[in-house]
Amino acid sequence: MITVLVVDDNGPIRKSVRSLLESADDIKLVDTATNGIEAVEKARLHRPDVAVMDISMPLMDGLEATEHIRECCELTRVIILSGFDTPEYIQRGLEVGAKGYVLKDVADKDLLEAIQVVHQGNHYFSAKIAEIGEKYLAHKGNHS
Repeated sequence: MITVLVVDDNGPIRKSVRSLLESADDIKLVDTATNGIEAVEKARLHRPDVAVMDISMPLMDGLEATEHIRECCELTRVIILSGFDTPEYIQRGLEVGAKGYVLKDVADKDLLEAIQVVHQGNHYFSAKIAEIGEKYLAHKGNHS
């Protein structure tokens, strides 16, 4: 069973993701959070396998929260769930330790697969942004 924490300040988005996760037999939603500070606290508490993280939130954004979660919960893998599809956000998400990046407009199609792929230790990108993410990872691999 893959345990998941969902972090988004938008109530309808949280409800939609909750419903999607509850439809999966191998995924258990352990909690939700509405901002980055709450996300870090709940990640420390639950130690989920995967955190699904929005970027734009109050108090602490999802990128900063991802950094903190990666520091305190090394086994928790983070998937960014965002409406932003710019190279800067995708690259920044990867730089802070996210293993996946799913666009909100295709979350109903991509998110369950993303959770499974990232849980197995691999990266996952929505099709629209896969080229950007893969180029960044290839560049990073050649210079690390």
